[in-house]
Amino acid sequence: MITNTQIEYSYIPSLRYELPRTEPQLPDSLFADRLKRTTAKMKEEKCDFLFVYADREHFANFEYLTGFAPRFEEAILLLSQDGEATAFLGNECYHLANYSRIPTKGVHYHTLSLPSQDWGDYSLLERTLKELGVGQGSSVGIIGWKLMWPNYATKHTYDIPSFMVEILKGVVGEGHLFNATSWFVHPDYGIRVLNTADEIAFYEFGATHASHAVHNVINKMRSGMTEIEISQNSTSGFMIQTCHPKVVLGERNDIGMIAPTSYVAQLGDRAQITVGLKGGLTSRKGFFAYSEKDLPPGAEDFLEKIAIPYYTAVVNWYQTIGIGVTGGEIYDVVEKVMPASKYHWELNPGHLIATEEWFSSPIAKDSPITIKSGMTFQMDIIPQAPKPYAAVNCEDGLAIADEALRKEIQAKYPETYQRMMDRRIFMDEVLGIKLKDEILPLSPSSGIFRPFMLNHDYGLKVKR
Repeated sequence: MITNTQIEYSYIPSLRYELPRTEPQLPDSLFADRLKRTTAKMKEEKCDFLFVYADREHFANFEYLTGFAPRFEEAILLLSQDGEATAFLGNECYHLANYSRIPTKGVHYHTLSLPSQDWGDYSLLERTLKELGVGQGSSVGIIGWKLMWPNYATKHTYDIPSFMVEILKGVVGEGHLFNATSWFVHPDYGIRVLNTADEIAFYEFGATHASHAVHNVINKMRSGMTEIEISQNSTSGFMIQTCHPKVVLGERNDIGMIAPTSYVAQLGDRAQITVGLKGGLTSRKGFFAYSEKDLPPGAEDFLEKIAIPYYTAVVNWYQTIGIGVTGGEIYDVVEKVMPASKYHWELNPGHLIATEEWFSSPIAKDSPITIKSGMTFQMDIIPQAPKPYAAVNCEDGLAIADEALRKEIQAKYPETYQRMMDRRIFMDEVLGIKLKDEILPLSPSSGIFRPFMLNHDYGLKVKR
C-alpha cells in the first residue's frame, strides 16, 4: 500500500494525444441483444410487461433499449414479454419513435408534453394499455431510475409520477405492480452493468472529450477572467452533458452545482472545473494558484495536510481495483489511508458510469459485490476541507476488461485501444501508478492531479 511519504510534488509533463474526431456508433446487433436479455429476464421473473419511465434527467434505462431519449418531456416505453415495444411520447418527441433502434410503435400521448400545451385525451394511456393486452392480473414491472428496491424501500415503492402508477393500478389491479429498476441498474446483477467492446469504445470517446474540455479550460484560465469567460474555453461543444458543467471559484465554490457568473477569478481562490459527457466525467478541485505563495493565510501547508493524503488515496484506489476485488475492499483501502471521520467524504468512493454520470455503485462499506470484466467506473473520492483550505478532486473514468475483451477492443477499435494503452504507460512511467492488466483508463487525464491549477508543469506522483 502506498503511504503519504511516497508521494511527491514534482514536474509532470502533459500527456500528448490527438482528440478523436469520429464517435463510435453502437451497432443494431447490440440493441437486439439488449432487448433479448431484457425479455429473457421478464420470462424468468414471470413479468408480463415492463413499464420504463424517462424524463430529461432520467433517461438512461429508456435510451438503453430504444437508442433515443426524450428532450423537454417525459416518455414511457411499454415492453411485452415477446419483445413488442410501444413508446408513449409527447408533442415534441413523438417523431423520435421513428428512430428507435428496436422495432417500436409510437403513441402520441399529449399528457407527457410541457405545461399549457394541448394535453389531449388524458385517458389515452389507460385505453392503449388495455388494447396492448395489459389487463387485470397482468404482472407489470416499473423501471424508474433510482435504486430503491431492494436496498432502501419496499418492492411496491416507485420513483415515477403518481398519476402513471394510479393508471397502472386501475388497469392491472392492486398488488400486480412491482419495482423492477434493479433489473437494469443493480451494481451486481443489473442488465446494464457489463459493457461490450462497442460500448466501452463509445464511452471512451465521451470521456476523452470531457477530459480535454476540463484541461483546456484550466490551461487557459488566468487571474482577472470571469467564471463565464473561463468556461468559454471548454471544447465539449454541444455534446450531451451528464452533469451540471462547473466553473466555480472563491466563496461560490461551497455552493456546488451552480452555473458560472461574472465573478472575477483571483489568486488564492478555491476552484472547481467539471465536465461530464456520455461515458465519463472529469473534475478537478484545488487552488487557483501557482504555488504556496498564492494561498490564503493559514493554508500554507495545503499540500501536506490535504492534497498529498488525498492523492495517496487516489493511487491506492487505482492500484486496488480489478477483477474479483470486492467493493468493500476498495472502500477499506480508501478509509485506511484517508479516514472519512477526518476528511469528511460521504459519497461512495467510486461508482459505475455509463450514459449517466452516476449509475450505481458496488463500492460501499462491507460490500461483497465483486468487480467484473465489462464494468466502467468513475474514480470518485470527494473529501471536504475546512476553510481556508481548498477541497481536492481528480475524477476520471476507467473500464475493466479481461484479456478476451481487451483483444476484442483492440481488433475493432485499434485507435481507441492505443489511446488507453498510452494512458497506462503514462500512469506507470510518469505518475508511478501500477495498474492491473484489466484496467483501461478512459480519460487522458487519469491520475494527473495539479493541486495548484495555474501551475501546468507540476503535480503529484509516486516517488521513484
